[in-house]
Amino acid sequence: MTMAMRQRADTPPLDVALVLRRLLPALAADAVPLLGGLVLLVLLPGIMTRLADTGGEAGTLFVILRALLAMIYVAGTAPIVVSRAQGRPLGWRSGFARATPGVQAALLIGAIVVAGMTLHLFARHGSVAGWLLDVLLLSAVLLGASVLLPLVPLAVVETLSPLAAMRRAAALTLGSRNRILALALLTGLTLAPIAALAFGFGGNGGPVAAALFEAIAWLVAALVPALVYAGLLENDA
Repeated sequence: MTMAMRQRADTPPLDVALVLRRLLPALAADAVPLLGGLVLLVLLPGIMTRLADTGGEAGTLFVILRALLAMIYVAGTAPIVVSRAQGRPLGWRSGFARATPGVQAALLIGAIVVAGMTLHLFARHGSVAGWLLDVLLLSAVLLGASVLLPLVPLAVVETLSPLAAMRRAAALTLGSRNRILALALLTGLTLAPIAALAFGFGGNGGPVAAALFEAIAWLVAALVPALVYAGLLENDA
C-alpha cells in the first residue's frame, strides 16, 4: 500500500449531504459571477447560435463554440465557488483569470468522450462484441465520473496540467468514489425532468428552451464539482 493510499484510508469519505446543502447558499453568495457569467457565456450564445444554425458545418462549429464557452464558464467560476467554501471570497475577475488549466482539463475530457462516442458508433450493435464494448464504455463512464468529477476545479485551484490533475484527482477521490458516483447519478436524474420540459417531452421545445436547459445543466456542472472538490479538500486537510 502506497503512502497516498494509507493517507486516504484514514480520511473520512465525502459528505454528500453537506455538498447538497451548500448548493443554494453557494449560488446565492456569488450570484453575480455565477448567473451573470451563465447568461453571457452560455445562455445568450446558446440562443443566438441555435437561431442562426442552418445545419451542416455551421451547426458543428456552433456546437464547438458553445462547448468552449461553457468550459470557460465552468473553469472561471470554479475558484470562486471553492474559495467561498473555504471562507476566502474571490472576485470574479480573479476567478476567470485563472481559468486556463481548467479549460485544458475540460478539453482533454471532451476529447476522451468524443473518442468513446466514435468507438461506440463503430461497434457491431446486436452482436456479443458490440454488447461487450457497450458494457466496457459504460463502465469507463461510471469510473470516470467517480474519479474525475472534481477535475476542472482541481486543475484551476492547484494550477495543474490535465494529466497531473488526473493523478491528483485519482488520489483525492480515493475512499469517496462510490459517494461521488451516487452524487453524479443523482444530479443526472434531477436534470432529466428539466430536460424533458425544455425539449417538449421528445419534441422540439425551441431554441430558447434548449438554451435554457443547457444553461441550467452547465450551472450545475459548475457548482457540484467545485463543492465536491472543496469537501474533499476539507477531509484531506
